[in-house]
Amino acid sequence: MTTSTRDATAAAAAELDKGRGEVADFVGRFERAWADPDPERINALVHPDIEFIQPLEGVVRGHEEALAFWRRLFTLIPDIHGEVLSWGFGDDIVFIELRMIGTLGGKPIEWVTLDRIRLEDGKVRQRIAYFNPLPLVRAVVTRPRAWPRWLAAQRQSVRQASI
Repeated sequence: MTTSTRDATAAAAAELDKGRGEVADFVGRFERAWADPDPERINALVHPDIEFIQPLEGVVRGHEEALAFWRRLFTLIPDIHGEVLSWGFGDDIVFIELRMIGTLGGKPIEWVTLDRIRLEDGKVRQRIAYFNPLPLVRAVVTRPRAWPRWLAAQRQSVRQASI
């Protein structure tokens, strides 16, 4: 191996370590925020030009829409929190497997999501969530005690859309 090849390999390894450290820092902040969440704490993780794509919701764009999205989620499931199960990264993309846990209509609910996150300046610039929405839909439909919260969240959505 030539000196220039060794130098290039060392530089690439150093860059990978730097990237791993930055991502690990973000994942730590993400994990702490979801362990004891509220809409403002979660929204502090996102870039002002955020774009969220997820089941059951239209595309969310911008800091204000993101905050409204979190408020709707916490209206529906006030005690929601998340546990990071695993994570990985490549280039500017972070994958976080997250178990969401809460109470909906007086009964426990949980689901696992895989979030594909693109970071910019240490904040979430784009998030695409992959999860099966049927358990959540089924819980809302079959738990009448959940209906008032679901309706309140829907009213917030309509108000946000009319602004």
